[in-house]
Amino acid sequence: MTDRIARAREMQLSADEKGAALPFVAIMLMLLIGMAAFAVDLGWLYLQGARIQRGADAASLAGVVHLPANTAQVNAQTANGANANGWHVGEINGIPVPVNPGPDELNWIPVNDNRLQVSLTASVPTFFIKIFGIHEVEMTRTATAEYVKPVPMGSPSACFGIAAFASDLTGPQSLANQGLGDCAAWTMNFWAAINGPLTAKEHGDPFSTRCIQANSGGCNPAGNTNPQYRAHGYFYGLEIPGGKTSFDVKIFDAGFYHRTPTFSEAGDTRCLTNSNCDSGPTTVYSVWGPDTTPLDPQDNTLNPALHICTETFGPESGTPNTRNQWRTICTIPNPTAGIYVLQVRTTGNGGGMNAYSIGITTTPSAAPLARTYAINDMSIFTNSGGAPQATVYLAEVETIHSGKNLQLDFFDPGENTGNAWVEVRTPTDDPSSCRWTSRNEAGTVTGGPANINPCRLQSTIASVAQFNAQWLNMSIQVPPVYACGATCYWTMRLELGTVSHDRTTWAARIIGNPVRLVPNQP
Repeated sequence: MTDRIARAREMQLSADEKGAALPFVAIMLMLLIGMAAFAVDLGWLYLQGARIQRGADAASLAGVVHLPANTAQVNAQTANGANANGWHVGEINGIPVPVNPGPDELNWIPVNDNRLQVSLTASVPTFFIKIFGIHEVEMTRTATAEYVKPVPMGSPSACFGIAAFASDLTGPQSLANQGLGDCAAWTMNFWAAINGPLTAKEHGDPFSTRCIQANSGGCNPAGNTNPQYRAHGYFYGLEIPGGKTSFDVKIFDAGFYHRTPTFSEAGDTRCLTNSNCDSGPTTVYSVWGPDTTPLDPQDNTLNPALHICTETFGPESGTPNTRNQWRTICTIPNPTAGIYVLQVRTTGNGGGMNAYSIGITTTPSAAPLARTYAINDMSIFTNSGGAPQATVYLAEVETIHSGKNLQLDFFDPGENTGNAWVEVRTPTDDPSSCRWTSRNEAGTVTGGPANINPCRLQSTIASVAQFNAQWLNMSIQVPPVYACGATCYWTMRLELGTVSHDRTTWAARIIGNPVRLVPNQP
C-alpha cells in the first residue's frame, strides 16, 4: 500500500511539473519570435540606413560644384542626387519643395566655398516590431563633398601679366591710379599673350593659330592646318569674394599694336604689317559668369544667360585705340561671390602677337582681395626686362593635392640665342624631381620614364632650340607630406641668356577625381 501511495504521489508531481513547463516554453517561444522579429527589423533598418547614406553621398557630390553662390542649383541638384537613389525629398533646409514634394527632409550647409555638408532624413517603416508600438524609425545620415577648383595658373593676385617693361612698352606704371596697387607686390616677368589666326604655330601659340605655317594670305602651304586650333581662345578665372558691391575688369594694351623687333618671336613683330597693324587681327574679350562648372569654363560660352559683356579691339588705327593704356571693358554691379570667366580670342585673317595685361578692381577695395588667373592653360610672352633669368608663377598646388600627380605641359619653351634652361621649382623655391617626355608635330616622342632631380632641362643648346614647336610634358609627384606656406605657387625658372624673351604656352592639371567625399566636420 505504501509503495502504491508513493508511486501515485510521484506521478502527480510529474504531471504538475509538465503543466508548469508549458507556460515557460510559451514565454521562451515568444521571446525567440520577438528576437527574430527584432533581428529582421534591425537588418532592414541597417539596409535602409545604408541607402540613406548613399542618398546623402550622391546629394553632396551633385550639389557641391554649385558653391559658393548658386544656392538654387545646390537645392535642385542635392534633391536630384537624393531622389535618384530612391528617396523623395519634400523639404530642403526647412522650406517645402514647391513641386511634387515627398516625405523626406534634406538639409545642407556650406563648410566653405568648395565643401558642402548634406544631411538626409527619412522615416523607415518597420515590420514585426510594430507589435511593440514602433511603426517607423526616423533615420538621418550625413555626407560631405569637396570639389577641387581648377589649378590656378600665372598669378596669385588681382592682375595677370604685369611684366617688366622696356622703353617702348611704358607699361602699367600707374597701377595705384588704376586701383591695382596691390598687384605691384607680385613680380610676374611675363605678359598674357595670344597670337593672330594666321601666325605660324611654332611661334609659341598652339591653340589660336589656324595653320602650322602661315603668311598674310593664309596657310602656307594650303591645307597645312593646325589640328590643335580652337576658336574659343583662352579662359581666365576672375575670383570675386563676397561683400563686394561691384568690380571692374580692365585690360592693358588690349589690341594688336606694332612694336619694334625687340619684342619679336623669331623675327615676327606684333603684326605681320611692320608699318602698322591696320590689317591685323582683332582681339575679343568677353566676361561670363559666375561659373557653375569651374572645371569647364567653355560651357559658359554656350549659355547666353551667363554673358555679361564683350569688347572687341581691332587694328591700331581703329577705335578704341588702347596702346599703352588701361581700358575698363566691363563693370559688374552687385556681384555674387564666385568664379567669373574672362574669355580672350582672336578673329580675322591677320597674324602676329598681342601681349596684354588683365586687372580687377573691386568696391570696396579692402580685403578679401579678388584674384585672376589662367584656367587650364595660359599663353604668355616672358619678358624680364633684359635680365638673364625670369621666374614665372606656374601653378598653384594646394595642400589638398598632397600625394597626387601634377601634370605640366609646355609648348615651344625656353627658346633663345646661346644656351637656355627651364627648371620647375617648388613653392619654397626648392628643386623638384620629375619625369619628362617631348612630342613633336609628327607625334615622335623622346625622353624617358626615369626621374630627374632637379627638374631642369637645357632647352636651347648653342642657339639650337631643343623643343621648337614641340610639347614638353612633365609629371611631378606632389609629396605625400606637403606644406606650401604663404603661397602654394610652383614656379618655372627660365634661364634664357642675355635677353630673357620667350613666346610659349603652358598647361597644368592635377591627376585625380576633382569631386570627392571627405570626412564630415565634427
